[in-house]
Amino acid sequence: MDINSITILDNKEKILLFSVEDFYNRIVIGSDCFICGASPVSKKFNNEHIFPDWLLTKYRLHQKGINLTNSAKLQYGRYTVNCCEDCNFNLGKYIENPVSRLLKLSYSEICEAIRADQSNLYLIFKWLLLIFFKTHLKDADLRLNLDHRNGDEKIGDLYAWQDLHHIHCMIRKDYTNAIIDTTTIGSIFIAPAIQHSSIEPFDFADSKDGMTIMIRLDEFSIISALNDSCLTYSLFKDYFSKIKGALTPFQLRDIFTHIVYINMHLKERPKYYSQFLENGEYHIRADVPKVAELIPEEDRKITHGEILYYYCKDMIGSIENKETILNEIKIGKRGYLLNAKGEF
Repeated sequence: MDINSITILDNKEKILLFSVEDFYNRIVIGSDCFICGASPVSKKFNNEHIFPDWLLTKYRLHQKGINLTNSAKLQYGRYTVNCCEDCNFNLGKYIENPVSRLLKLSYSEICEAIRADQSNLYLIFKWLLLIFFKTHLKDADLRLNLDHRNGDEKIGDLYAWQDLHHIHCMIRKDYTNAIIDTTTIGSIFIAPAIQHSSIEPFDFADSKDGMTIMIRLDEFSIISALNDSCLTYSLFKDYFSKIKGALTPFQLRDIFTHIVYINMHLKERPKYYSQFLENGEYHIRADVPKVAELIPEEDRKITHGEILYYYCKDMIGSIENKETILNEIKIGKRGYLLNAKGEF
């Protein structure tokens, strides 16, 4: 029997693993707490900000709007998902508070903190998983079409939710006491970012299809492929090593789209699974291909240029030859990272 087809509880009735069906019915389209699964009528809820309050406060985002997939805007301060008060407190204790202390450091200090203690890298990865999951969980509640005449379909109705089931298991680690195998950790790239009065100090992008997230905070940006067990890192590290300085917003999007492109087209993917041992331990593990390879180019469903176009088109203002530039990006004739000699 597939373990993901059943919901598993401990002897105190705590839900250790949601079946894919219960995950969808209770968490995705239901209103239960996305961590413990409690109903709003059984516990006090105060809900969870998708972007934590410390980040919203630092970058003065509470009243600003995030651009949604349906072209609408929603205030960051109202951008929340269903969460009970207890789980909200514990997310702050185990993830948000520790990661806020780490991410308030400078770029060089963060790199040193990771070199000194690899658990800091996992803390960042766990935080990115949480942001990504909450972002797409919210899509299950947001209209796809702003015009009500075009139906009541939600953005999340387009998703294959089983793809997010593994991430849901991972972000519940501190609630379930699951033991996370290091093979489940995805590729993480941390890059310096240019600071200037004309550049917003906060930026965010993610790709559901590419299971990749990017967050820029002042002088650095973190980009991660969340479901690749570092296979993307293996294929991209030599290219990434050519980066020799702080990056512009366009260059950060270029790196982000390279990682999305690679992760979308891996020839063999890791297989993630939950395992319960006889001693009661709950493990989350991965079977990882021995070799990182891409599928043949003719079988790839989208080009890097098309992805870069999607993530840069709204950043380009009213400039001369705008349509020509956008077309060059889309067909792969224009990028932002390397020159014709392959130099940064």
